[in-house]
Amino acid sequence: MKTRFIIPAMFAIGMATAPLMANPTIVTDANSEMSISQEQEKVKVDPANLPAPVKEAIEKDEALKALKISEAWQVSGENAPNHFVIKFDNAGEELIKKYTALGEVIED
Repeated sequence: MKTRFIIPAMFAIGMATAPLMANPTIVTDANSEMSISQEQEKVKVDPANLPAPVKEAIEKDEALKALKISEAWQVSGENAPNHFVIKFDNAGEELIKKYTALGEVIED
């Protein structure tokens, strides 16, 4: 007899709380809204297709010219100038450098 009332009550409670679980509240602050407006687009680039000035800058750098490029990305955005992010394989460690399209190093 008790199960006759308990099971439907549990079902009703579960159905009543389901919408609360399905739609979590998203909290935003001023910083997150700012980062959304400054989104950057990243496009993977074949290292062989990097602009000539970027390749020349890498060749001129004694520490980098012997390293293998593991990944290259072209990054652009509304407020960010077009630049390239290059990941080098440095004996198992990752070394990341940023370059403008003219081959100038971007310091963080």
